[in-house]
Amino acid sequence: MSNPQETWNRLRAGADGLHAPNDTDMDRPVAAVLRCADAKMAGAGVFGQPAGSLVDLSSWGLAVDTSVLAGVDFAVETAEVPLIVVLGHDDCAAICAAVKAWNHAELPDGAMRAAVEGVLMSLVGRGASVESHAHVAAAHAVETGLSLLKRSPALTHRVDNGTCGIVCATYDGAVLRVHATMGDVRDASTALVECV
Repeated sequence: MSNPQETWNRLRAGADGLHAPNDTDMDRPVAAVLRCADAKMAGAGVFGQPAGSLVDLSSWGLAVDTSVLAGVDFAVETAEVPLIVVLGHDDCAAICAAVKAWNHAELPDGAMRAAVEGVLMSLVGRGASVESHAHVAAAHAVETGLSLLKRSPALTHRVDNGTCGIVCATYDGAVLRVHATMGDVRDASTALVECV
């Protein structure tokens, strides 16, 4: 795949179970997926792609640390993927912990605290409601995509010149919901937010 829209169309079709990808063009990954470490399904499974077709990045609660940024830089600079997908999920333990922290001022200890604080900052940044875990997960996926764009100059450059896009979505085990797109990629199923 050479452009963000074609790549997203392929992944979206795979997520919708519409077609099996052609393995003959698998000399390099087609996209990168940042997913939560406690997600029940890997990105390739969500998008119906063969093993090895995606740069699979994961961190607990979609925390963006130097390891995630290094993976994003590898994906866009070395593997030259035209798409980054930030994939949150509604039953995320970090989302549950953030909702608990929001409602009861109870933060976890240790390294998990930073990830939960990141989710809380996403809530504040998006002005999101804590009425459901799905709302929190959506807000955090979008803020994570924006954070990647701000913190990775390589990704910013590729998005600016139209050779890479970002899709921010959530998956509940059955339905893929797109909450924002950035760059030269659109999703027909949503008109929520497009950041360019």
